[in-house]
Order: sequence, then structure tokens, then C-alpha cells
Amino acid sequence: MKNTDTKKQIIAELKSAGIHSAEIDAQILLEFVTKKSREFLLANPEFELSDAEIKKLDNLINQRKKHYPIAYITGHKEFFGLDFFVDKNVLIPRPETEQLVETALNFLQTTNHQLPTILDVGTGSGNIIISLAKNVSGNFSASENSTSALEVAKKNAAKHNVIIEFIMSDLFENITGKFDLIVANLPYVPANGSNDEEIKHEPESAIFANENGQEIIKRFLNEAKDHLNDDGLILLELDPRNAKSLATYAAKLFKNVEILKDYSDKDRFLKIF
Repeated sequence: MKNTDTKKQIIAELKSAGIHSAEIDAQILLEFVTKKSREFLLANPEFELSDAEIKKLDNLINQRKKHYPIAYITGHKEFFGLDFFVDKNVLIPRPETEQLVETALNFLQTTNHQLPTILDVGTGSGNIIISLAKNVSGNFSASENSTSALEVAKKNAAKHNVIIEFIMSDLFENITGKFDLIVANLPYVPANGSNDEEIKHEPESAIFANENGQEIIKRFLNEAKDHLNDDGLILLELDPRNAKSLATYAAKLFKNVEILKDYSDKDRFLKIF
């Protein structure tokens, strides 16, 4: 079957299953199965898929129709211009988290420290800490309480040729010393607080938290105060619905607390210093 006809068929099938990103997903699946670039496929509409490729494609389409995340199907997710390996053991990196990386880089590029110490708590796939390590010099550490997720992060660090100390730890449990920058994107969705079909395929422990989504972040804040240098910075992603209450909570522990908005004008991050 020709490349263009196949794409139209995929789009129709995905749309019928209620997949809102049918067009882009169809393109990603075609590139993944044929191992051809987007440019090649667009320039060669007559290119025909082999029987083996069509069979593989049918299997992947069926997975996607069940709302299995496209990133898990292909094993890849782009974040901050880098390609990350992801699987069902880690949260899929979100575009809004790129703003956390941008804010962190702005701080690191203006700090007086020659080699700042940087910690990523709950690193998951390692997307945040690796993105930082690819852009600035420093001493990088990352903690994670899932052995499976930690293996994914290590794989990504090796792929991107960065040196990071990975620590098996529940928040700061096994962390020693203080840091110039602490970043975290911890579970913050209230239990049963999302009807997103795709989220149901991601690890619950990386998404949901008790106390209306605040329990883990509050524990993080209580522990973090003992691990931040005097002129250091904490950047924390959170649920906009909890931003104000968590900012009030953080203000009891730290001198300076600010809420930062994301590009959708939602209260998305806490800046603590």
C-alpha cells in the first residue's frame, strides 16, 4: 500500500477511536515502522510499505486505538530538543516541564558558582537533569524511588553522554549534603483527579498523590529545607489547582516563595529561594 494511502487509513482509524492527535500519530507511526524520515515520506508519496511493515503497523494502530500512549509504542519522546527513551515505567515528559528547565538554566547561567551542585528529585526518565547537563557545567545528581525508572534514566544519561550521580532514594531519604539548585516534578494529580485515558497507562506512582495531590510535595518541601544552600534555588512543578495552597505552605518553611505561570497562563511552578 502506498505511503499516502496508508496515512489516510491510519488517520481515519484513529479518529474513529477518539484519538484527537490522529494526524501527528499517523505520521509518527509511519516513520517508526518504515524507519524513514518525515521528509522522505512527504517527498515520496508513492513509496510502498512491505507486507511485514503493514502487519507491524496494524498491531501498533490497534494499541493506539486503545489509547496506549504513542511515546510508549515507539519508545521515544522528544523533550527540550533531545530524544529520550521512555517505557511504561516512567512518566512521559510533558511540554510544560520544558519551562522548568528554561527557568533552571537562566538561574545556572547567572549564578556565581563555577560548578554548581544540582539535584533532580524523582527524576523518572531523567529528562530534566539530562537537559540541564547538556546545556551547563555542574555537578549533577538525581534521585528516584523506582528501580525500573532509575534504569531508564541511566540509559538516557548514557545515550546523551552526560555524567550524573543516580541515587536510589525516596525523596531525600538517601541524599546527603546541600545543593545550589534542586528541581522536581513530583506526583501532583489528585487521586481520581483525571479522566485522561492515556494517563491510565502511565505509572500511578509517578502521577497521583494523596491529600488532593499535595502530600508528596509537602513532604518534599519539609525535607528540602535541609538540603538547599543559602543562595540556592528550588524549582518545583505542581498542579495549578494547588499552587496557592502549596505556596502558603512553603512560605512557612522558606524566606522567598513565588508562583510562576506556564505559557498557558496557569500557576504551574513554585520558585523558592
